[in-house]
Amino acid sequence: MSNVTFSSVKLEEKLPEVVQEVTQERIWKYAAASLDFNPVHIDPEWVKTAQPFSIPVTVAHGMMTISFVTSVLTNWAFPSGGWVRKIDVKLTKPAPPGTVEKCGGIVTEKHPRGKNQSFVVVEVWAENQNGEKLAVGTAEVVLPD
Repeated sequence: MSNVTFSSVKLEEKLPEVVQEVTQERIWKYAAASLDFNPVHIDPEWVKTAQPFSIPVTVAHGMMTISFVTSVLTNWAFPSGGWVRKIDVKLTKPAPPGTVEKCGGIVTEKHPRGKNQSFVVVEVWAENQNGEKLAVGTAEVVLPD
């Protein structure tokens, strides 16, 4: 990946996508790492009856999807010394096991602020293998000059 700087970034530039598959094993590992043991994520037998999302299967943690979206930004900006200043993401659809999440971003604004304070606004999203949005949002990424 090339060195990303504020001056090299163009409006409407697409960031490299991140693709991740949701599996029940990955959900269990995320539950252990996050200490979020809500049965909607970790108990396949419970959700068959309860169906809190109107489906009889577990779903990934929303923060797992947000972490995939954030990876789009960090993979792009961190190697050059950039950093994520702010991220605002809305979850729109659950991701059950078997979902392939494709996450992306596009630069929508540039804000010059001087020495290593300039930032870009990136529209970010996650979608499933059917093209349905799982999450949408925006982020501010500070980039070196």
